[in-house]
Amino acid sequence: MKILLSVDGSSYTKRMLAYLVTHDEVFHTNNEFTVLTVQPPEPNRARAAVGKEVVDNYYATESEKVISPVHKFLL
Repeated sequence: MKILLSVDGSSYTKRMLAYLVTHDEVFHTNNEFTVLTVQPPEPNRARAAVGKEVVDNYYATESEKVISPVHKFLL
């Protein structure tokens, strides 16, 4: 089964992970998990002022902060 996990680092994410652990039918090695997080867009003026590379690095860093603990949990 393919399962999409939408995570944001909030208490809801923690509750969802706790649910996975307590339900073996979901948290099974045969299941395929995809983890998704979304960052709010930066204003166009900010992107123009600091440049695309800086903004892209910011998005990557912020996303990694949210996804990294979930990835460790799933391994």
